[in-house]
Amino acid sequence: MSSTTLAGNATELNTAAAVIAYVSKIEQETAEFYETWARKHDECSEIFQSFVKDNRKNEKNIKRAYYSVVSDALETNFCFEGLRVDMARPQVAQDASSSDVLKTSLELEKSIRAFYEEASAVSKALLADVTRVMDRVAKSRKVREEKIRSMLEKG
Repeated sequence: MSSTTLAGNATELNTAAAVIAYVSKIEQETAEFYETWARKHDECSEIFQSFVKDNRKNEKNIKRAYYSVVSDALETNFCFEGLRVDMARPQVAQDASSSDVLKTSLELEKSIRAFYEEASAVSKALLADVTRVMDRVAKSRKVREEKIRSMLEKG
């Protein structure tokens, strides 16, 4: 049986730098999650390895967009007002079945997609390039959800 932890203590992110640091954290931690489970479940290996590759690309693209448009002057005046995050690293029993891991993955992807959608919405006014990349990542997370659902349905 899967033991899933996706919620932690809520934290408010107020600056673009804090959001970018959080993006790095979720992309790196979920890449580690998928790498671990790709090794343990051959039937999920291919899709999870593709997720790892995408996570690294997502982090790089968002950082690139951020650093190309944000100056120190803008950072001191820009706020992601009201953006709260409370996702923690997912915890899954070491002997979890592939079905349990897929269910955890689905919840993880939903949570991350929701973060990107909210961050994009609150940053539209001043960080259009970052917003566009976050929108793309949110859409790709939705596609991941559909792939995971499909794998779960196939059993």
